[in-house]
Amino acid sequence: MLSREEYEKIHKLCQESPQAAEIQKMLQKENQLQLSMVSHEVRNPVTLINSFLQLMASSHPEVKDFPYWQDIMENMQFLRQLLASLSQYNNAWKLNREEANLYLILKSFTEQLRPSLAKKRIAVEFFKESPIPPFLLDRDKLLQTFLNLIRNAAEAMDGQGGTISITLSADTDTAVIRFRDNGPGIPAAYLSTLFDFFVTHKKDGTGLGLAIARSTVEAHGGTIDVSSIEGQGAEFIIRLPVVYQ
Repeated sequence: MLSREEYEKIHKLCQESPQAAEIQKMLQKENQLQLSMVSHEVRNPVTLINSFLQLMASSHPEVKDFPYWQDIMENMQFLRQLLASLSQYNNAWKLNREEANLYLILKSFTEQLRPSLAKKRIAVEFFKESPIPPFLLDRDKLLQTFLNLIRNAAEAMDGQGGTISITLSADTDTAVIRFRDNGPGIPAAYLSTLFDFFVTHKKDGTGLGLAIARSTVEAHGGTIDVSSIEGQGAEFIIRLPVVYQ
């Protein structure tokens, strides 16, 4: 498995060389095909097993008293979540670009988040630091990326509250979105592998959320970076090239 530094070198090489970019696309397609095949083969038996378990619980309610029943159902839920995440990862590079205003997207996104975050004593702030031109992007995939970053920050601050700040700026070439929280921060030992495939430091994590986020951002031709100091929060920075029709 490649490290984050190796991914960054490949990304830089692809920006500098059209031939390298074409080879990366070929390898990505092969990787997606393999993941798609595995996902498809696993999804069918998982769906059947889940259906049988629900039928069993419906016909024999007493089975829920079995000491390991809850563990079985929780693991089944994890499997379904993992398959859904694999599907998202597999499709992260397939963009449906449309002209959209990133400011309006983030403004609406922030307003929708506020009520649920307020229940966890988490405030969310949104700042626009410059005019934002409409440009071509995949709105749904970027929203999924933003939601993943907010969810991670909220989980890190769960029980203690805090503030998440989203800052948007742009020039003629690049739009920059910063997600900053004042939570406990990320241990330095985790930073180098944070975006790696199947790497997770959460109890119930799949290790795909940030890998999907990176794939989506890179599919847009952008980059995503993280900085953090333990005890002082974390900041994720997304840079997207401004692409017009």
